Amino acid sequence: MMTTMQTQTKDISTVDALWVLIQSQTKAVRKALTKRLLAEQDITKSQQKMVKESLTRAFDELNSGKVHHNARDLFKK
Repeated sequence: MMTTMQTQTKDISTVDALWVLIQSQTKAVRKALTKRLLAEQDITKSQQKMVKESLTRAFDELNSGKVHHNARDLFKK
C-alpha cells in the first residue's frame, strides 16, 4: 500500500526570509551590512535634500519673476 503525504507549504514574505538570513550571519557581517545600509540611507537623504533645495530655489526664482527662459531650451547643448 502506497501512501502520499501532502507537503505543507508556508508562504513567507521576502522580507521575512531576508531577515532570517541576516539573523543567521555573524555579528561582524551584520555590523558591516548595517554600516552599508546606513551609508546608503545617508546618500539618499543628501540627494533628496539637494533636489528639495534646487526645486525651492527654482520656484522662488519663478515666483519672483526672475525666470524668463523658454523651457524647451533648458536641455539643449
